[in-house]
Amino acid sequence: MPFAVPPRITRQRRHAPRIAVAAVAAIAFAVVAVLAGNTAHAELTRQPRAGELTAAAALGLAQRWERVSAGAIFPARIGYSTSLLTQETATRLGIGPASSCAAAVDQTLAALAIGYGCHGAARASYVDGLGGVVYTVGVLAFPTPAASRSFYHRLPPSAFPATGLRAFGVPGTAAARFDDAARQASAAQRTGPYVVLVVAGYADGRAASATGERRPPAFAPASQLAGAVTAPLSAPEVVDCRVKTEWSC
Repeated sequence: MPFAVPPRITRQRRHAPRIAVAAVAAIAFAVVAVLAGNTAHAELTRQPRAGELTAAAALGLAQRWERVSAGAIFPARIGYSTSLLTQETATRLGIGPASSCAAAVDQTLAALAIGYGCHGAARASYVDGLGGVVYTVGVLAFPTPAASRSFYHRLPPSAFPATGLRAFGVPGTAAARFDDAARQASAAQRTGPYVVLVVAGYADGRAASATGERRPPAFAPASQLAGAVTAPLSAPEVVDCRVKTEWSC
């Protein structure tokens, strides 16, 4: 991670050992212990302060995209409503491996994402209920909510053909032909240190430039898919020192 670990407490990463809550403070307290061992011991074994719990919760939220399973971030099915007021379901076709932000977005966003410290991205593709439209949903992870907010507010206006998030084609599925040239529409949402981007296009892979016109109703569910992925990323992080498998207090 390119950002500093908050003091005293942090959330356990998957496949990694817990970090003791007093890890940062111990460096300073080691010097104190030489002169006042009892005082240092009391400080090291005290309960976390409110500010430390808040900092730990912020770090846990920032690391959520790495700690939880990809399937928890990208649901297998997402319900949405159409312009005809019918209820449909988009089905996940595949989840790509985590990547750098520069690999997940095109040249219209790469410099902006890197400039605000984006340090990782994940993408998944879905097909709509009728099998005619595909969507790639991407999560960009930033070090802080302030960084993601600055990036989000500087996103260029939605364009046609769409730009921004790179299409993720999944071989052997309805999204196999979906590439950057086929991006017709886009959507974006933000929560905490995350920005969720969506691009949509036709399952037959036709280039947006070949259609000659925008068809907003066909791709309107893009914003609903963005909201469905934003939801699990926005849930508050609760620090519970009693849960020893996740927190070391």
